[in-house]
Amino acid sequence: MKLNWRRLIEGILFSFVPLFSFVFFVYGSQLYLSSDDSEGMFLGSISNTALTENYGTGQNIETTPTTADNQSGEELNNEEPVSTEINAKAAISVETDLQNNENIIFKRDEDLKLPIASLTKLMTAIISFENYDLSQNITVSKEADLQLPMQTDFKLGDTFSIEKFLYVMLIESSNKAAYTLSENIGQEKFVALMNKKAQRIGLKNTFFADPTGLSSQNVSTASDLVILAKYILKNHPEIAQITTIKNYELRDLGKIANTNQLLTDVPDIVFSKTGFTNYANGCLLIAIDNSKNNDYLINIILGADDRFLEMKKLINWQSISDNNSKQ
Repeated sequence: MKLNWRRLIEGILFSFVPLFSFVFFVYGSQLYLSSDDSEGMFLGSISNTALTENYGTGQNIETTPTTADNQSGEELNNEEPVSTEINAKAAISVETDLQNNENIIFKRDEDLKLPIASLTKLMTAIISFENYDLSQNITVSKEADLQLPMQTDFKLGDTFSIEKFLYVMLIESSNKAAYTLSENIGQEKFVALMNKKAQRIGLKNTFFADPTGLSSQNVSTASDLVILAKYILKNHPEIAQITTIKNYELRDLGKIANTNQLLTDVPDIVFSKTGFTNYANGCLLIAIDNSKNNDYLINIILGADDRFLEMKKLINWQSISDNNSKQ
């Protein structure tokens, strides 16, 4: 009889073991699922560590975005880090006083040669300013009229001063304007002057094949473009000023809008130029007046799917690195 009771008790106990295991599994799973942010919080802490370690290396960055980056318009939760990896083939952000003082805030493949699209037009502007009488009138030729047009653009036979062509080229990135400017002394000679100037001011990895940037052979690096931007800010501030004009109206042509969408979003822009071709993808140069240090912040994005978004990330990175340096 004792043996039967013993077996009965053991049978009951063993029958409850699977039940207890099942209940424990279900309860534990609910706890895990209700805390689905735990992995993200852990990864976020790792990323913040990487943020410090990878500073200036061009690796993935974890930051907290500004309101301008929030396209949905919802209030951002600043306690949760959001990935803002710079998705571009090359990028650089430099603080400079245009003299010898320079601090690289961020860089990625800054010496990689890449097509630069309409950033080419900055050198076209330099050659025009340094070799032409800006009041001289020039006319759009048949060859110039064949260049890829912008939404509001010159047409065959249009005659304006060189200065007007420069405005349209720098504000709206007109290819017809750039080509017409080069034809004033002959395109071949003009492009030769562009390359000679590039060598003279220290652009070691830059080459120009045409004045528009439509050719994939117009190449440069993020580092070289910083030098080019510094040269313009120091020697031709009028070029920089033109690039920040949001809208420009020209008689018999109409209203011309600036191709840089960030002019209304980013404060203190003193110089900018956009660029895009299928070869180059999105390119963007922006210089910001850094009044607190009495210098400039020069930012370059090359080879981006969304040049404006990536530039916002790069500028946001500047403010984060600045805050970190103060802590």
